[in-house]
Amino acid sequence: MTPSQKVLDQQRELDDLIEAHINNAPRSLQVEPGPSEIGIPCDLRLGYKLLGHPEVADRPRRLPWKAWIGTNVHRGLEELLTLANMSRPSWSENGVDRYQLEQRVTVGQVDGTDISGNSDLYLDGVVWDWKIPGGTTLREYKRNGPGPQYEVQAHEYGLGWELRGYPVTDVAIYFLPRDQEWPQRFLWSAPYNRDLALERLARVDGIAKLTRALGPAALPLLKRRASWCQSCPWRLPGSQDVTRGCPGDPDALEQAASELSDLIA
Repeated sequence: MTPSQKVLDQQRELDDLIEAHINNAPRSLQVEPGPSEIGIPCDLRLGYKLLGHPEVADRPRRLPWKAWIGTNVHRGLEELLTLANMSRPSWSENGVDRYQLEQRVTVGQVDGTDISGNSDLYLDGVVWDWKIPGGTTLREYKRNGPGPQYEVQAHEYGLGWELRGYPVTDVAIYFLPRDQEWPQRFLWSAPYNRDLALERLARVDGIAKLTRALGPAALPLLKRRASWCQSCPWRLPGSQDVTRGCPGDPDALEQAASELSDLIA
């Protein structure tokens, strides 16, 4: 049955409200990468980020609907676990909640600037991170693990908690299905690796110092690696000048995950 004109008019009204809310959500303007970006394997992409290089202007923009869903799952989990802290006072020791939620941690410095981010959950030595992928991406993680970006992110947050004086034994990424049923969830975890976190932080520090010293002239010196080229805001197909935009890595384009937008830091 075709909707009436009244219903269609109301749909447009609701669409306008939803789209305006999502599009006008606060966005970080920081130039330095956060913990979620330290593990990006493409040096050139990190160089663009560190330089504050303008994104490719004519890149089509989609409403970040999937990211908004992920953000609200994070909020729901924070609310749920906050209520759990409140309902079980015996879980708090010395005024510290059992579930340490959305705490700001600093993982180190890049070219003299603190690198900080919000850690989803610390629980008795384990640092947890939520991801809310779609079905295709979730199946990929089950087959091959979280990939270098999110594996490094997990250890960076572990380093951040350690620097705050908390013991860290393990890191965990809990992949919660966005468009599948609860039994499809997937847990990845590993023993905390301080050396990996420090090594990747030092790599980004080196890129930052190079870009500060040379400016855009540093970009042609940086290696390109598979890093979700299809979703990179600096990819400019056919570009002959990486100071304007990156033509992309042909190998990466073949392997690129089409659902990067499924994920949030």
